Amino acid sequence: MSADPTDPITLGPAGGLRAAAAARPRVLIADDSRIVRTSLSQHIRDRFEIREVTDGEAAWQAILLDASIRVVLTDLAMPKVDGFELLTRVRSSKVQRIRELPIIVISAEDESAERSRAAQLGATDFVEKGAAAAELAARLDVLVKLASTREALVESQASLESARTIDPDTELLNPQFFDKQLDKLISYARRSLTDVAIICIRVELSLPPATGWDGEIEQRMRLVGRALAASVRLEDFATRTDKLEFCVGTQSSGLSGVLRFAARLRKVLENVEAAGPGVEVWTCIGVATLSEELRRSADELRSVAQRRAAQAQQSRSRRIILGTAEGVAPSALEASPAEGGMDVNLALALIAAGRAAEVVPHLAALLEQISPLLRLLRQQRELQNTAAAQSADNNASRMAEDRGNAHLQGVSRPLAR
Repeated sequence: MSADPTDPITLGPAGGLRAAAAARPRVLIADDSRIVRTSLSQHIRDRFEIREVTDGEAAWQAILLDASIRVVLTDLAMPKVDGFELLTRVRSSKVQRIRELPIIVISAEDESAERSRAAQLGATDFVEKGAAAAELAARLDVLVKLASTREALVESQASLESARTIDPDTELLNPQFFDKQLDKLISYARRSLTDVAIICIRVELSLPPATGWDGEIEQRMRLVGRALAASVRLEDFATRTDKLEFCVGTQSSGLSGVLRFAARLRKVLENVEAAGPGVEVWTCIGVATLSEELRRSADELRSVAQRRAAQAQQSRSRRIILGTAEGVAPSALEASPAEGGMDVNLALALIAAGRAAEVVPHLAALLEQISPLLRLLRQQRELQNTAAAQSADNNASRMAEDRGNAHLQGVSRPLAR
């Protein structure tokens, strides 16, 4: 079988060299002297892939854009940006990959003051100009291995952190991590003048009689949690806050959208056998938004939503409880007249919750929805006015007739002859 000339595994000698070079660690050499760059490259090019730049600014741009750079070799005296400024930028970077990048400073034997200053700024190691190839390659090998070990440790820590942040039983966030994410979302909302909403869902299970077992409720609530985890959007996050309670955090662009999202979660949990076959799920929902009180913390916002969900449960209400006791009925959230539209019942609930500003953009559509009602109201008023006018005419005629009869009764009749 002939080799495919485009297959990296079956390439000839030249292709094999390119593949080997791609697998080698990349070293950035920053020096304005072409002689120094060439000398360093010749020493290490057999074991490392080389990238060269002539000044500190070009080195900084390369570090920002090229994540494959594992070690930097830099001179201190360079145009535009010198080695000291480059060290300062790297060590003060907010990106961990850049901040922890190993930097070897190229210096002369009589530059002790410069070395001391570079060490204070975070230089990893020093090599003298004209250092032996073996010494330079050995130092680079050590730093590359240290960098690889550090990266592996960071990945392991990230995996452990992920394991600690996710509840394996429900696939939801742990409450502590949920609060951290909620704090971040609230901080962002205050800076960007957006809103945050917490949807609290209290769950009741209707189990078949005489079929229970020890731990059944817990097992079924785990199933409900997994159904919730599969239903929330990628930009949202949820947790289990109590044995029979869940909370969902979301960035809100308007209360109407939050209410529809809550109604969709209710529909999923109650209609897809979330707790297993034959088990009915009943949900009671409370909603709290940051815009109600901008000074609320994450704990306070969640507590408000929990109180409202408990209020819905105590009243055995199917309404989603907002900032008012009435809340909004599920029928107001089942469908919209159009994409982004608003139902009359939802509009009334928003007005009652002090959110009239969110109703204003939908006034034309709302007027169209209630126009049959207005026509009926006008017809009824016209009928009432007509009936009232007829009644007044009849009363006037009757009064005139009564006055005529009274006049006739007061006139004496002529005697019969």
